[in-house]
Amino acid sequence: MRRHAEGLIILSGAVPGRGWRNPVRLYDVARAATEEVEDYLRVDVNMPHGYSLAGSSVTDVVHLLAELIENATVFSPPQTRVLVRGEMVARGFAIEVEDRGLGIPPEELAHLNARLADPPEFDLADSDRLGLFVVGLLARRHNIRVSLRTSPYGGTSAVLLLPQEIVVENENREPVVERLAQPETSPPALALTPPIGAPGTPSPRRVRQANLAPQLKEERADLFSSFQAGWQRGQEES
Repeated sequence: MRRHAEGLIILSGAVPGRGWRNPVRLYDVARAATEEVEDYLRVDVNMPHGYSLAGSSVTDVVHLLAELIENATVFSPPQTRVLVRGEMVARGFAIEVEDRGLGIPPEELAHLNARLADPPEFDLADSDRLGLFVVGLLARRHNIRVSLRTSPYGGTSAVLLLPQEIVVENENREPVVERLAQPETSPPALALTPPIGAPGTPSPRRVRQANLAPQLKEERADLFSSFQAGWQRGQEES
C-alpha cells in the first residue's frame, strides 16, 4: 500500500518523504525491495556485500526494484523462482531480475523498452502498465538504464545499470589478529586455610578464656558449686 501511494506521489512529480542520508548496502536495498512484494517468498537475492548505494537514491531504487520484482512474480508460474542478482561492471553496477515465466513477444518487448528509455505522458487508460511507467520516471531521475530482454529460460530478465556516481564501494578492513599476552602468575593475596585433619596439620587446642570480667568468673564458680552440691544430694537420696 505504501508503494502504491508513493507511485502516485512520483506521478505527480513530487518526491516521497522517506529517505536516507548515509549510503546503504546494495544487498539491503535488494532485500528491502523484495519485502515490498506480496509473493516475496519466491524471490532469491544474490548480491555482493562490497558495494553500497548513495543515500539520496535509496528510496527510488527500492521502489524501482520492487516494481520489477512484483512483475516477475505476477507473470510467472507460482511454483517457479525469481532471481535478483547483481555485480560490478565497467559502466556501473548491474542488477538483474529474472523470472521463469512465458516471456514477452519481441514486438511488445521492443515497445516496453522504448517506453522505459523515454517515458511518455501518463495515460489513465493504460493503468495496467502503471508500474513500468513509474520505473521509467525513477530511472530517468537518477540516470539509471533499465532494459527488458528474453531470458535463456524462456522468461524475462529486467536489467538495471546503476551509474557509478551513486555506487559507493565499501571499505574492506582486514581483521587484525594479535597474540594475547599471558598474565603473570602472582601469589594470591589471601592464603586459604588448610582443612582440619589434613596431613601435617596440628590438631587445634582449646585455650582457656583469660580475659573474662571478675563478675563472670564468680558467676561461673557459683554455678559449678551449685551443680556439684545437687549431684551429691541426688547420690545420697538414691
